[in-house]
Amino acid sequence: MNLDINKLCIDVGLKYNDSVILGKEEVTKFIKKHFDKFNELYLNNMDNSQMLYGYNSEQNPVKIGYKGNLIQRIIIVTKPIKYTRYKAVISYDGHLYNGFQIQKNHKTIQGELSKVVSNINDYETLVQGASRTDTGVHAYHYVIHFDSIRGISSDRWLQLLNYHLPNDILVKEVTKTHPLFHSRYDVYKKRYLYKIRLNDLNPFKTNYEWDCKNLDLEILRNNLKQLVGEHDFASFCKGEPNDSVRIIYKAEFQETEDGINLIFEGNGFLRYMIRIIVYTLYLQSSNKLTLTITEILKEKSRKHTKDLAPASGLYLDKIFY
Repeated sequence: MNLDINKLCIDVGLKYNDSVILGKEEVTKFIKKHFDKFNELYLNNMDNSQMLYGYNSEQNPVKIGYKGNLIQRIIIVTKPIKYTRYKAVISYDGHLYNGFQIQKNHKTIQGELSKVVSNINDYETLVQGASRTDTGVHAYHYVIHFDSIRGISSDRWLQLLNYHLPNDILVKEVTKTHPLFHSRYDVYKKRYLYKIRLNDLNPFKTNYEWDCKNLDLEILRNNLKQLVGEHDFASFCKGEPNDSVRIIYKAEFQETEDGINLIFEGNGFLRYMIRIIVYTLYLQSSNKLTLTITEILKEKSRKHTKDLAPASGLYLDKIFY
């Protein structure tokens, strides 16, 4: 296929090696000037992702992202690429870690992964992850990527990583992937679970659930529904982000043997957003807060959303690309 400049978004961005070009007019000019780099593209949606990955006629790696039917992002690298990029799916018990993101003098998931991969590569390697998770938060299906020039097979990487990593981090699969795949920037949506225990306290699950009692599940269900759609979530985040608008595709709960699992699926989540929402839902379904989610969203204020649910009940359930 050839790149159709008539399908560029107004705010399209193009990264060409280290150069960044922004806006439909400037990107169109650049593509016309370097047309040989953008014709005869061989692209596919790897693993059913929303992003297209492939190569041009000169075997330069290309990545294209869409917003609806229009092209929003184009990345092309013409410099020689000497590494192999690997994509891995992991799960982890986060209750002994200070979150995912690497921190000086603190034990983190990214820190442990980067240390092991660096030792195997025999050079400093930063493992990239799909999302930050807070201290004490867990993950079932978390995606990372890393690069290597060692020529190690995917199966061997899987063996080596699980041998050297702590037992509370499990690598489920490793695959060679496109050199422009990015575990964070290519995410289409994320799904989180929050586990609430409604039965008697279980001391063995203190680090993995939140114990609540006497919740009105009908109030909970009605307020969850109000989260679905595109909203400004300024009332449900810490700090003052430049952009607090997010899309929630799904917000519901499932009953379990001992309680309920809250399910949140969206295109992205702000800092502490889910934990603030969960605590608010707890107050509402305990008849301690009469305001609805819709009313709180309209406030765009933390006046009624000052507290967070414990991190122990939160799980990153799946990353979608």
